[in-house]
Amino acid sequence: MLTETEVQPGHLTILGLGPGAWADVTIAARAILLAAPRITCRTLRHPTVAALRQMRPDVELASFDAFYEAAEGWETLYAAIVDQVATAAATTGVIYAVPGHPLIGETTVRLLRERAASQHLTVHLVAGLSFLEPICTALNLDPMAQGLQWIDATDLAAWQPQQVAGTIITGRPTLVSQVYNRRMAGAAKLALLEVFPPAHLVTLIQAAGLPEERQQTVPLSELDHDEFPDHLTSLFVPAIPPETLQVVRTPEALRYVVARLRAPDGCPWDREQSHASLLPYVLEEAAEVADAIDAYDADPDHLAEELGDLLLQVYLHTEIAQEEETFAIGDVFEHITRKLIRRHPHVFGTVAVGGPAQVVQNWEAIKQAERAAQGTPHFESRLKTTPQHLAALAAAHQIQRRAVKAGFDWPTVADWLGKVAEEWEELRQAPDDAARTEELGDLLFTLVALARRWGIDAEAALRGANAKFTRRFHHMERAAQARGLVFEELDRAAQLALWRAAKADEAAATPDSGQ
Repeated sequence: MLTETEVQPGHLTILGLGPGAWADVTIAARAILLAAPRITCRTLRHPTVAALRQMRPDVELASFDAFYEAAEGWETLYAAIVDQVATAAATTGVIYAVPGHPLIGETTVRLLRERAASQHLTVHLVAGLSFLEPICTALNLDPMAQGLQWIDATDLAAWQPQQVAGTIITGRPTLVSQVYNRRMAGAAKLALLEVFPPAHLVTLIQAAGLPEERQQTVPLSELDHDEFPDHLTSLFVPAIPPETLQVVRTPEALRYVVARLRAPDGCPWDREQSHASLLPYVLEEAAEVADAIDAYDADPDHLAEELGDLLLQVYLHTEIAQEEETFAIGDVFEHITRKLIRRHPHVFGTVAVGGPAQVVQNWEAIKQAERAAQGTPHFESRLKTTPQHLAALAAAHQIQRRAVKAGFDWPTVADWLGKVAEEWEELRQAPDDAARTEELGDLLFTLVALARRWGIDAEAALRGANAKFTRRFHHMERAAQARGLVFEELDRAAQLALWRAAKADEAAATPDSGQ
């Protein structure tokens, strides 16, 4: 049986050096450190290594410190270390020493254990006190009771903003390890500012558990303003309870605010709302998002604001449902996530597609299969899934598109022009308001069909007409005001003169525009 001091081919001993003080090195680790002829360290920049050299000037120490300078990134660095350690373990055996505990925050150890299985290496782990214990002592922190989150600074620096907001819970304390220099402190700061306010006080802890232990508390925005961080530095970010209303950039913050509005002592208006009463606001907010998309190039931030208003509707409906014990926000996330995974087998599975058209075709086929699996009746109209509250022109276009897919359409544009004339005549001859309402609807529906045959989006065309009328009406109002007139008091002739002037000015500004 392999003893702790033996080094034999095919054997890898991974040893934890503890947080830094020799007194904190475990008895098992000391026995190996004081007897082994050769030790390979991930880094020699560790107080335990310095203490070992004083006690054993004869020991042969190797390290990968030079690799840190030559590596292009963390992945290539770790891969190079693992390759060399695994190769040496297979041929001569290796004692590999790492700071802290081998299983806490040591990427090379994780990779080595994965490699060991494929190379048939025998791995022996020798525990060490991790850096976490002295940090908790310095901060008087119970990590389990307070729900401590722990993130490596190198991982945090690589996250996208949406990863930070979706992973870090601001209502729980966070520990960021390996904040080893000012540059890494800056990267951690930028990531944390995605969810924490700039003025939030955070603490850098250096050499925890050693006589030279130091702490520095600064606003998060000033985290990288000096050279305090070094290779023994971690960052502690205290929790911010949601009720303080200091955090406003996370899903949990919005959930708390909506729940607070709906609470017994919340907002009277919000408390009386129901799914039905909020329906007009959902439609209104969706329309305002569409307007913001149209104006995105001129004002990108406005789209962010309007998307927030629409998201509020999602959270309000979810909060109401949770109160009624019908569903929760997790159900909303699950439904859309599972649906996206199911309907994108070319991304999350092995299906190959030739382009966007095939993606749409697959999507429809998957939807049909989902309905069949849910026990949907054999007969189901192609028009069943047209939303009732879709804008009328857009709904007409969707209904017609689905009917055409089933082969129901007039063959030529001329046929549709004839239908427009027919519906117009029926509208002219309608005897009463009810008939006029019906015939006007038929005419509008036919005009949408004509637009479809011409490749025109009727909804977009009408929005363009609305925008044109609005521009010209504003021109009339400004012209009247410039002359000291009250627009509402002008007679029809004066108003029409202003309208003609607005059209003429617009045509002069854009010569190719229609009248």
